[in-house]
Amino acid sequence: MKQIRIFVLSAFVIFALTVSGQRTNSYPAQDDRNAIEQLHQQDVAATLSDKADELAKLWDNEAVRIQPGRPIEVGKAEIYKNDKQWEAKSDRPKTLCYKSEIKDVQIAGGWAFEWGYISYKDSSNPKPMRGKVLRVMKRQPDSSWKFARVIVFDEPKESAAPMSHPCQ
Repeated sequence: MKQIRIFVLSAFVIFALTVSGQRTNSYPAQDDRNAIEQLHQQDVAATLSDKADELAKLWDNEAVRIQPGRPIEVGKAEIYKNDKQWEAKSDRPKTLCYKSEIKDVQIAGGWAFEWGYISYKDSSNPKPMRGKVLRVMKRQPDSSWKFARVIVFDEPKESAAPMSHPCQ
């Protein structure tokens, strides 16, 4: 009986050491970082396009978007529906500038977390706006990344959302 316990304990320790030494996925960390950077570039391009179809490409199917003064949007379909309604408005402002400055990205398996600042200017206001953002991203089956949770809010004080290169 003692030999069986020693064998089981040894097998468990070897298994635990083997698993802990492996990444939870087969993608190298730099590949994940590159794919997340590509999502950031797609975010800027889609935002500048003012097109709901382009914005929809950024979202995971179970995404959640939280913005000030609006109900929480749950699911890619709900976010898309609201973006389509916004896009259809003839008097909606046009995006003139959008920049993000991400300060930290943490990757944990198939999830990534980041925070940072945004700067935004549209045709309704000559003064650029700034904001803060907290985003959770999810790796997709094709190894791309999409936004799964996004919290963004405007910041009236420039000092509360300091950026190196904001919209001018």
